[in-house]
Amino acid sequence: MILNREVKQKRPPRIVLLGNNSGRNLGDAAILSSILESLSNELPDAEFIVPSIFPGWIKKHYGKRYNVKPVNVMPWTVSLRLLGIPTLYHLARSDLALICDGIIFGKKLLNPAFNYLITLIFLVPWAKLWGCKVVCYSCGIGPFPSRLSRICARYVIQNSDLVSMRERDSLKLAKELGVTKKMELTGDAAFINPVSDRKRALEILSENGVKDRAPYFGINVTRYVDAWLSPDERVADKSAFLDMIANGINTFIRGSKERITPLIFSTQPMDEDFCKMLAGKTGAAVIDNSRYLSHDIQSVMRECELLIGMRFHSLVLASAVEVPVIGLVYAPKVRGFMRLLDCERYSLELKSLSPEKLGETLLSAWNERKNLKNKQKKVIDQLKDGARRAATLLKRKYFPEYATNTRQSGETLQTSNG
Repeated sequence: MILNREVKQKRPPRIVLLGNNSGRNLGDAAILSSILESLSNELPDAEFIVPSIFPGWIKKHYGKRYNVKPVNVMPWTVSLRLLGIPTLYHLARSDLALICDGIIFGKKLLNPAFNYLITLIFLVPWAKLWGCKVVCYSCGIGPFPSRLSRICARYVIQNSDLVSMRERDSLKLAKELGVTKKMELTGDAAFINPVSDRKRALEILSENGVKDRAPYFGINVTRYVDAWLSPDERVADKSAFLDMIANGINTFIRGSKERITPLIFSTQPMDEDFCKMLAGKTGAAVIDNSRYLSHDIQSVMRECELLIGMRFHSLVLASAVEVPVIGLVYAPKVRGFMRLLDCERYSLELKSLSPEKLGETLLSAWNERKNLKNKQKKVIDQLKDGARRAATLLKRKYFPEYATNTRQSGETLQTSNG
């Protein structure tokens, strides 16, 4: 049943992108955009197959810019998340399947409506059977709360043809799982997502009633609060969490010698109401990804002097545009990211957080934001290089005939993509 490799090589590369490609999560959307951009630069005539429950979103925003084919994987296509007839069909006809972002995790393993890992353990052997190479592409992995989830993760990673991890914590965790194959350390693909220009940022601020040109302070929260943490790391009273965050922010703004304008970034529709409640307590405007693409939201983030965030990719996308960040540790990966930046002082554990501590930390970070920016930028520049290297590594390994055929990159968008 293995498809003749020579037959595949007679046509342009065909690559399946396996990830959370619904457009609902800002980080996942930025990763998709970045991968389409960076691999199109390296492989100009490549075709990208993207399974999605919202294929129309991909076609609308990226169908003209890239050679991308969104594939519907809603239940009526006989699909359970990624596992279904459309994905199986395209894997059998493709050269590569890239496992993207952080979809290898063990939470709710046996619920395929939430967990991707349980579907990957079937997709990986199917792809290999048809000669489609599986690549863990700049992945972040974990957590794995059960032995079964660890076994499944080890199987998927060990049976991938090429493995690259986005940070050291994931690399270390893969080794702890028992993965013995060589793994590359690269960088999160979202670090090199194309960003809209400043004109677009000012348009968005105006659309949201932000007329004050005082220094902007970015905020991101998620209604998950502490759901991804172990029981001994969780907050004592979830119902008081938002008030505690609001009080800390207000204490900081009142205590600053500057006039500061807060902006809240909602990076997932499920968080919008939560963000709006916080906005009501702090007087902030909400910039949400229900209305704006990742490129546009990053252009607004770039206007901020500092950002405090819970969701992992709020920190990645802000730091990618050289905004210093503070992490609210709602999940282990946030703690790992702040450790990677050598900024554990600004990695705030939710269990021990208080309005006073939050206010003091924000004021300290604000006062030293220029030094903090320079310190974090040194690490971020390396991670950006790693993200670019992931695309080059893939080209050299699987498509060496494209070694001298690279199109011009467009990491700054002159206008919005949407």
